[in-house]
Amino acid sequence: MGSTARGREPSCVLTWGVGRAGPAREHARRDPSSGDHGARIEGRASKPYPKSAKCGTRPSAVFDPTKTIVIANPMARHGFIGENWPKLSACVREALGPVEMQLTASRGDGLRIGKEAIANGARTIVSFGGDGTHSEIVDGIMQSGLNHEVSLGILHAGTGGDFRRMIPGAEELESACAVIRSKPAVPIDIGWVRYVDDDGQSAGRFFLNIASMGMGGLVDRFVAASKSKSSGKAKYFKAVLRAQMRYKPARIHMRIDGKDEGQHDISSLCVCNGRWAGGSMMFAPEARLADGMFDVILIRATSTLRGLPVMAALYKGTHIRSPIVGTYRGRHVEVEVAANTAWMDVDGEAPGVGPAEFRIHDRALRVIGIGDEFL
Repeated sequence: MGSTARGREPSCVLTWGVGRAGPAREHARRDPSSGDHGARIEGRASKPYPKSAKCGTRPSAVFDPTKTIVIANPMARHGFIGENWPKLSACVREALGPVEMQLTASRGDGLRIGKEAIANGARTIVSFGGDGTHSEIVDGIMQSGLNHEVSLGILHAGTGGDFRRMIPGAEELESACAVIRSKPAVPIDIGWVRYVDDDGQSAGRFFLNIASMGMGGLVDRFVAASKSKSSGKAKYFKAVLRAQMRYKPARIHMRIDGKDEGQHDISSLCVCNGRWAGGSMMFAPEARLADGMFDVILIRATSTLRGLPVMAALYKGTHIRSPIVGTYRGRHVEVEVAANTAWMDVDGEAPGVGPAEFRIHDRALRVIGIGDEFL
């Protein structure tokens, strides 16, 4: 790792682009008690889920490199981080100061390293990788129980960058470091989801951006298996086309904040904290990160002929005008599966299948540099 691969000379000014990182490229969850107007949520009792303290409403702008750790995924950007680690780590330390830095070695390391660092006094965790890495680290911060004392910084280096779109100035490594060093950390909502993992066991985790059911998790699996080094957007689009040929529409029954929203045959059901996923698809154009609500986007199963225009419209956020798309808002989403498989996607990872339950944690984690228009 002492030299760069194929003669590439990384610079501290690196534009990471806006594609998507699939699960194979990553090593790789508001206290729910009320509805829109503070009313008690009715509906079936659910299993216990983790509690977390709110961070309050005041931003924090204090950056202390001695209490900061950078957790980097060497497999991000098709291995670019690992191949160029000496140069990149020097760039980060030049920009941020004497921060601790650790590389992950396998799935789950981001969660583990983050929790250990927080227990040892770290109060800023910087995620250096793709959306899957960011999500795994958020899961660790939330599980630590000290999320209200910790800030998250984002150095995007995946092929996606969907959450990074909500941090102005985070497109390049140097400017993203400047954001971490100088911009305030503002409290945002964090999602939590319970699902069935690939071993058939109930599992739960926190998520940062968007979790979905339906075809999305199958798309993730095709992206993971792809050996193509094309852009994230192109890779994802190809995976969607493959998934459309294989996917049998899941029939789901949905409740939101205790209200029965009926049975639907779905292409995808997206429970959104942020706006973008899938390499620049704007699933939830009106979503905000600190409003205490999920934007829930239901895309009904339909023919390929009718579905392709909707998929194309996703890149502009105009899909919500389509009659095959339903939009909802809520804090607590429960989904039962009546037929076929509803594949799970959680921040670009494919951890299992439905049924699923989603809850939102109000202002549970401070994230550095989020744009005002996304709060």
